[in-house]
Amino acid sequence: MLFLGVEIFPTVITGVNSVEFFVPKNSSVGEIAEILRSKKVIIDPFGFTLIVRALKSDRNLKSGNYRISRVKNVFEIISILEEGVPQKQVKVTIPEGFTVHDVARRLKENGIIANENDFVEKAKQFEGYLFPDTYFFYKGESPEKIIDAMKSRFYEVLPENYEEMAKKKGLTLKEAVILASIVEKEAKFDKDRPLVASVFLNRLKIGMPLQSDATVNYALKSNKLWLSRNDLNVDSPYNTYKYTGLPPGPICNPGLKSLLAVVNAPKTDYYYFLTKPDGEAVFERTLEEHNRNIRKYYGG
Repeated sequence: MLFLGVEIFPTVITGVNSVEFFVPKNSSVGEIAEILRSKKVIIDPFGFTLIVRALKSDRNLKSGNYRISRVKNVFEIISILEEGVPQKQVKVTIPEGFTVHDVARRLKENGIIANENDFVEKAKQFEGYLFPDTYFFYKGESPEKIIDAMKSRFYEVLPENYEEMAKKKGLTLKEAVILASIVEKEAKFDKDRPLVASVFLNRLKIGMPLQSDATVNYALKSNKLWLSRNDLNVDSPYNTYKYTGLPPGPICNPGLKSLLAVVNAPKTDYYYFLTKPDGEAVFERTLEEHNRNIRKYYGG
């Protein structure tokens, strides 16, 4: 084969089905040519270099670990080197109930992001809408792309008539998501979620404080099982012992079961519930009954 008057032998060595080679970062065309010659991918490194430069591809060849097979000519090799090694995506699972801070920590642990604070700063306004699911991201993925993927998944999974269903419960979409995030944190078992939602809906209707420990934990940036008197007195709009109504935003990113529990909550006369040591919720109508259950399951 003649190219610019130089004879080139751009074939893979006969009988070799595949070959692996590594191109370090910032390698020159000449260095890459020598790597290919040493691996018997090409015979003439000088001719290879001339072709690359004639095609103006010398600045487009990428580093990485390559594995090639059955390459027909030098132009296929150049094309492969220009395209680069396909980067493997990292599988990461975001559980239900993760906060934006939890998501950032999980992403960093998996090597997807390097700066947790940067992610949190960009994602905190979307707390509640970063849908918990299994995702595949590239290492070094931008926070914006991750956030867009998780938000898109939220609206993809949410039923089309969800906003209408929420309205029937006297809630806007935002309010339904806020309440779902509280239900996500308060209910341990799926079967309890609709009833937990009904308790909070009943309290909202009569202007009774929600008194959710989960919202106080969010205000404190903690995960305490038992809150002290000082904890319950923290001055935060997320302290639903101190302030009536819903907090200003979601306290985590709820899963679909909690989102549906809010809009499908049954009509009940429950205003109280507690979680037993085994995680099951017990529901009652009056404070007297509720206090009886506290003594029954936790003494005092």
